[in-house]
Amino acid sequence: MHELSIVLPVRDGERYVREAIGSLLTQTMRDFELIVVDDGSTDATAEIVGETMDRRVRLVSQGRLGLVEALNRGLAESVRPIVARMDADDISLPSRLEQQVAALRPEVGLVGCGVETFDEHGRATGSWLLPTEDDALRRRLLLRNVFTHGSVVMRRAAVEGAGGYRADYGANEDYDLWRRIARDWRLAAVPEPLYRYREHSAAVTKTDVGERVAARERLRDELWRDDALLRALPGERDRTEARALAREAFRRRRYRAALRALADATRFA
Repeated sequence: MHELSIVLPVRDGERYVREAIGSLLTQTMRDFELIVVDDGSTDATAEIVGETMDRRVRLVSQGRLGLVEALNRGLAESVRPIVARMDADDISLPSRLEQQVAALRPEVGLVGCGVETFDEHGRATGSWLLPTEDDALRRRLLLRNVFTHGSVVMRRAAVEGAGGYRADYGANEDYDLWRRIARDWRLAAVPEPLYRYREHSAAVTKTDVGERVAARERLRDELWRDDALLRALPGERDRTEARALAREAFRRRRYRAALRALADATRFA
C-alpha cells in the first residue's frame, strides 16, 4: 500500500495542470497515489488528466461544488496515512516529497517548505524560507498564513482530528485548518525552497480580495485567543518579527501577549 496520497483539486486548469502533474511524477519519492479532483471543469482539464499514462494518477470528478468540497472529496477518496497537497498551477521540485516526508516526525502533524514564486512567463519573482522550529512557526501563524497551501504535507490523523477543511472563513480554508492542527500536533518545515508558486491573475488568492481579507481578519481575532498559539510567546529571536507580534497583539487587545513580544524585541535589540 502506498504511504502517501497527493490531493490536487482543479477547475478549468488546462493551461497548467499537465506541468503540475509532471512535476509530481518525476519526484525522487515514487511510491504515492495522486488524486486529481476535477471541480466541474468546462475546458480540457479532464481530458488532459485522463491522458496521463501513469497508474498512480486517479481522476475524480464532481460538479462545481467549490474548493473546500473538492479538498474534502480528495481526502475521502484515500485512506493513506500521509497526505500531500498540490495546486494545479504550481510546480513541485524533484525532492520535495522525499524531504518533507522525512521531516514528518511522529509528533508532527504538518510540514511546510520554502517557496519560490514565478510569473506567467516562468520568470522568478521571489522566494521565502520558513523557520523549522515548532514555536517559531506558531508565532508566524499569529501574523500571517505562513504555509503555502499547495506545499504542505500532513498526517491524515491530524487533518481528520481537526475536522478537515471548512468553508467558515471563505478562501482562508487552509489558514483555518493549520491553526486547528496546531492545537494537537507540532509543526515543522524543510528549510529550503521545494515548491514553485505561480503568480497569475486567475489565481484563487487574486479573486474576491475584499471578502478574503475580511474573513482573514475574523480568523486572526480568534487566533489571538488560541492558547495553542499564544503559548509560543515569548521566545522570538528576530527583532523585526517580535515588533510585529507586539503591534498585532496590541491591535487585538491581547496586552499580556504584547508585553511578552516587546520583551523579546528589547532583548534582541
